[in-house]
Amino acid sequence: MRRTITFAIFYFSIAFCYAQKLEMTLDKVNPIIESDQHGDSIRKYFSHTFYSRNGKFYKQNNLLISAFFSNKLAVNYYHVLEKIPQLKSYSNQKSETYMQANNSYAGIYAVPIFDSTGIIITVNGINAENTQKYQFRVLENNKKVVLPWTTPKLFTKAYIMTKIADSTKRDEVTAYLGQFKGDYGKALTFEVRQTDNPDSIKVSLTAYWVKWQPKVIGVFTFSQLPDFLSIFKKQWNDQRENGKSVDWSKDSTLLKLNKDFRHNENNLIFYLDDIIKSKNIIEYNLVKGSDSTGWKVNDFDFNLVWLKNLSPGKYELLIRYSVQRMHICKYPFTIYPAWYQTLWAKTGLSILGLLAVGFLILLWRSRKQAEKLKAQGTLRQVVQTELKSIRSQFNPHFVFNALSSIQGLITKKDSENASKYLLEFSNLMRESLKATHNEFVSISSEIRILENYLNLEKLRFGFSYQIAVSREIDTNAIEIPSLFLQPLVENAVKHGISSLQEQGRLTVSFEKVGNDMLVQVMDNGEGFNQKESNGFGLQLTKERIKLLNQTLNDQQIEFATRRVEDKTQITIHFKNWLI
Repeated sequence: MRRTITFAIFYFSIAFCYAQKLEMTLDKVNPIIESDQHGDSIRKYFSHTFYSRNGKFYKQNNLLISAFFSNKLAVNYYHVLEKIPQLKSYSNQKSETYMQANNSYAGIYAVPIFDSTGIIITVNGINAENTQKYQFRVLENNKKVVLPWTTPKLFTKAYIMTKIADSTKRDEVTAYLGQFKGDYGKALTFEVRQTDNPDSIKVSLTAYWVKWQPKVIGVFTFSQLPDFLSIFKKQWNDQRENGKSVDWSKDSTLLKLNKDFRHNENNLIFYLDDIIKSKNIIEYNLVKGSDSTGWKVNDFDFNLVWLKNLSPGKYELLIRYSVQRMHICKYPFTIYPAWYQTLWAKTGLSILGLLAVGFLILLWRSRKQAEKLKAQGTLRQVVQTELKSIRSQFNPHFVFNALSSIQGLITKKDSENASKYLLEFSNLMRESLKATHNEFVSISSEIRILENYLNLEKLRFGFSYQIAVSREIDTNAIEIPSLFLQPLVENAVKHGISSLQEQGRLTVSFEKVGNDMLVQVMDNGEGFNQKESNGFGLQLTKERIKLLNQTLNDQQIEFATRRVEDKTQITIHFKNWLI
């Protein structure tokens, strides 16, 4: 929808510009012309062209016709016929003598009009006293009468000092014929006659509404600024050869239409062949591919567009005059990139840069990894040494406790149970000696050691025990630290159920919880919270867990004790142990 509305507005604007209709304001004087007594405002806003037959407007009865029109845009005043040859079709020349004002056009030919301000026509020599002697009319393209013969009715202060109406005094006022606007591509001719000689035109002047657009006549790089300044001086200094004015815009030495530039020629001056009185007259839009700056008002009050710091690429510079936005000049040009600005160079340099960065990162990571491995190796060696030291302390512990039990049986003169105890003790020693050579053993091996130990203690204290393993746990495939549970079970016997004799109950369970394994040692003894600091096996186990957690990566071991329904429960949480 937005696109449709935008297109409609754009189309309407173009249609309006092209369809500018004839306008004539005959009933009031333009306020600038009417109120300006010294000509300052007139010169600020208007250019002035005048014409009189034979160029002798100072003679009585030789009327002087004047035209006032916008001065914002003009072409070379002395070479306007070469640039707009249509003006020659409306010549008023009756003799070889005529005059031309500075910074304006010769009224002997049609005056070019570029905007919708139009043209104001006055005639010196006609005043309120003699107006009945004169009539004027307006022709379109010298054929169609758009205003028939009319007597002048409006008068204003004279802009040019003449003595036409009365040779003895200055003409204070001038006849104001009106303000006129014509169609682009058409001309309006203003003719004045005397009523007593209707077949003879006393004076006439033509205005031609020109369809006009900017024209680039030269492009300068920053290194060509001296050439630009030279041509700029030529434009504003009247150059003459053999008494004739030289058209500066035809200087083929300084003015060149280059369209290809190197990467360091990215500050460009586009020079135009017109006279600009206000920067608001020039609007430009720089297009590069699908990107566009949008229409912008020029930065200078002169006939040039200066583009700065352009990046390499293909461009199209669009230039238009704000008074005729429908007519656009297009100037394509290219700024070629340096070798390092080309796509293949940027790609190659990017790849080399990435490879260099990757190599440095790899080198840095390798160094850090080597340092990390070295540190981990040292730590592992220290931890393993400490673990071996702790494991080596289990055997004396076993021996001490077992010998104490055998000594008790011998003291009681229970030789049969002492013999069984010695047999179980030898089995326990053999299994434990095997386990001490390995850091990790299977759960089945650990359970076998526990059963040997519990059978020994059962002979002595008479308690009952149970070891339960979940079906989801493969006891032969899954390993745990060797001799890990034995100190905990021993602690439960010594400090928990030994005093209960046959009433003592001990349970060891292995359960699967997700990827974790929970091992619980539970007894119905009074607990060991008060004696925990004296439990040598328990202290060794805690130290071992701390050291093991330093060597394990994604696996960790947590240890906890609590009382549950008058029972003591030790929980070992093996995290990510069953992955």
